[in-house]
Amino acid sequence: MIAPPLKMQLAAGAAAGLTGAILLDAFLFVTQIVAGAPPGQVISGAFTFIASVLFGPGIAANPAAPAIGAVIHLCVSIGWALGYVYLVRTQPQLLVRPWISGAGFGLVVYVFMLIVLLTAGMYHRPSPQRLENELIAHMLFFGIPVALVVSRVLARPAAA
Repeated sequence: MIAPPLKMQLAAGAAAGLTGAILLDAFLFVTQIVAGAPPGQVISGAFTFIASVLFGPGIAANPAAPAIGAVIHLCVSIGWALGYVYLVRTQPQLLVRPWISGAGFGLVVYVFMLIVLLTAGMYHRPSPQRLENELIAHMLFFGIPVALVVSRVLARPAAA
């Protein structure tokens, strides 16, 4: 496979990461709200938690913590998607079956994010229901959309 232009690869990674981040968050927020959590608390709590993984629990007192967490989450999602673009460059067969490769990629992302939580001292064993939701979120609402967007963008012929 001839590598697509760098601009196209970056666009694919950015679009895929943004799509994956939005869908992952939407799924997790909806499942928590359905479970009875207040919507404002779910959104602010999730992004504050993300910020606290990077900056420590003291950031929770900062009113900008949810915004900081949202930016971190978006950057990490785009980073993972750019990693998937790199994988596609080295393993072009991933473009052929984006549903399967995306689900596998989502599982890999989930495992590595758990490792990040472990090393930050923020890991708590999830309940079976939460584990199920997190696996579904990462495989179906992050990995597969990332793979589909990347395969769609990179399968287009380069504009002359």
